[in-house]
Amino acid sequence: MMWVLVLLSMTSHAMSYKVEVSNDRIKDNVLAFLETKTYDCMAITSTISRQYQDLLSLVQSAAQPFGYFNTEVKVQAPPQANCETITLNINLGPLTIINQSNIQLIENDDKDFIQLISQHELQSGQPLKQLKYERLKAQLLDVANEKFYLDASFTSQKIDAYPEKNQADISLLFKPGPRYKISHVKIEIDEPFLTVDLINKMINLKADQYITQSQLYQLKQKLNSYGYFNQVLFDIDESAKDNATVPLTIKVTPAAKYDYSVGFGYSTDRGAKASFKYNNHRINDRGHQFNSHLNLSQLSNEMATAYKIPSSERPASKWYNIQLGYRDEQTDNVDSQTSKLGFSETRIHNNRWQNINFIDILHETFDTGVEQGESLLVVPGISWSLTDADSLARPSRGFKIQTELKGASEDVLSDASFAQLTLSGKFIHSLGDSNRLLYRAQFGATASSDFDEMPTTYRFFAGGDQSIRGFDYESISPFNASGDLAGGKHLAVGSIEFEHQFAPQWAVAAFTDFGDAFSSQFDFKYSVGAGVRWFSPIGPVRVDVGVPLNQDSTDFRLHVTIGPDL
Repeated sequence: MMWVLVLLSMTSHAMSYKVEVSNDRIKDNVLAFLETKTYDCMAITSTISRQYQDLLSLVQSAAQPFGYFNTEVKVQAPPQANCETITLNINLGPLTIINQSNIQLIENDDKDFIQLISQHELQSGQPLKQLKYERLKAQLLDVANEKFYLDASFTSQKIDAYPEKNQADISLLFKPGPRYKISHVKIEIDEPFLTVDLINKMINLKADQYITQSQLYQLKQKLNSYGYFNQVLFDIDESAKDNATVPLTIKVTPAAKYDYSVGFGYSTDRGAKASFKYNNHRINDRGHQFNSHLNLSQLSNEMATAYKIPSSERPASKWYNIQLGYRDEQTDNVDSQTSKLGFSETRIHNNRWQNINFIDILHETFDTGVEQGESLLVVPGISWSLTDADSLARPSRGFKIQTELKGASEDVLSDASFAQLTLSGKFIHSLGDSNRLLYRAQFGATASSDFDEMPTTYRFFAGGDQSIRGFDYESISPFNASGDLAGGKHLAVGSIEFEHQFAPQWAVAAFTDFGDAFSSQFDFKYSVGAGVRWFSPIGPVRVDVGVPLNQDSTDFRLHVTIGPDL
């Protein structure tokens, strides 16, 4: 009995393995296989023992995916009493070479399948890498799933290995079958909240149409962004397949009709602030919406409302807005009160370009210290914007460009005539896995018959969190006769920032900002600084310290911003 107990205690204690092999990936694979194994030191050294044969089979299974089918193992184990580490000396032998490679696409001419088949690395005369074989199979099935080849299958999938010849034959015959179209689209609604016709036009899927999984995912994201839906589910009923068509059922549930939000915060540009938002996502079953917000801060108070009317024909890509707003702003340089009534039409082109045609009726009283005025302007305009990124939450690559042209004429109910063009861009470039370069530029130009009559809303100022850091908010512009900032006709501002991520949710940054708001003479101003980034659930939080370099004062300034990079 004592002998049995001692033997059990010796064979059940933790054992480690030292693997000596020329290929590190195979070494890792062998160690992973060994994690669940326990061997007897005495038995494993005997090549005729069952335990040795089990170990040999395990090592061969770990090596074969890398093309080695003639693997030999020599086991070195210390005496039974000191058996804590077993050394495996593995001789991989020669690589197995592909003799015959029969990889074919059966009865299909889809370019995505053809590209995968034509670019595979399993040619005759090449080393056999089973991982590449499995990867090719997975890629073919992924494309089939993405494009709704619902009957896709392999009519042959095998590797015949001949270890004595160090050769192997591959047979991989893939038959996708037909690509399925949508036979019909059915909308299921828990409770009536929008007209079925409106939902169908938002979805914009028609019978006898090819679709992809990516298109459905993007459609779901888009529908969720409209504010109408709480949940969107797609159901492909494969049991109802018929003549290469399949029905699609879209189940939608309504989002809350109303929502409210109250926020408190602090901005280094505007000081302490509070906000209140109220939204009505469904005024009627035609999808009309009402949005409003009230923003209060130490420098300005603003109230704005908007009534949105989707187009009856293209609700997902065209809509109209009626806006009403009021802003009271009191900075160190300007005291202004602005009322605005606006009408706009928004169009989305090719799911990328956004075009807004608008007309604003603006009344403003302003005091810049010397200039006091009251202006009524009717300002038509047009804007275009384009955003492209690999991720909107934290892009490693992407850009956003915007341009806007607007103006007014004294001949059309306005107190001043002017034309103004603005162009801005943000660009993000990846430098490896942990580094990014971020560029930002903004330009503006104004032509005016009497700039003194221009309200401050249409004058340019620079400086602050989103402009030239290191300078106070809107502290850069031409001065008037009293030495107060009056705003400029033109704007040219840029920024270059390097960011290094040192933890999953944290990064550090270094930057330089530069530019000027000016009317006649450009006075180049620039700053440098550094900061930290926290990628929070509500978006990136940036804390920066900027220092102006070509000014009398080199006092640093703290900047805190929250929001997406693009």
